[in-house]
Amino acid sequence: MERQAQVQARREACTAIEGEIVALNQERASQRLRLLDPPPAGVPWAMAMAQREAHVDHLAELANAARQRLADAQGKLREAEAALDEARKAFFRAKSRLEALEKRRDVWRKEQSAIAQRREEAQSADLLLAARQRSTHHNSPF
Repeated sequence: MERQAQVQARREACTAIEGEIVALNQERASQRLRLLDPPPAGVPWAMAMAQREAHVDHLAELANAARQRLADAQGKLREAEAALDEARKAFFRAKSRLEALEKRRDVWRKEQSAIAQRREEAQSADLLLAARQRSTHHNSPF
């Protein structure tokens, strides 16, 4: 359960970063469309263009940083998924071992029961034989 929660948290982190990348790319595209809009009153064109280009470049840097974070988060997600997979395998191995032990225990109990039953039958047979021998011995003419 803990490993599943970790995987889910990592997956949600990846989804959030992907959403951030999409938003940054959309904002960058929007800003690029406005590059040639007239600057505000009193601001020279060159300065306005430089500021807008710097902002577009900054958005691109933010998107690249987010992509790097996404790659890191995806690596952590893969690690968490591998740990979850290993935990599942370990669980099923342990479950199989337990089932095998329970099966062996049941076989052993049946064997012990059969041994006890044979022992009782042998004792009964010995008692019958002893009783016959006594009755034969007492009835003998000698």
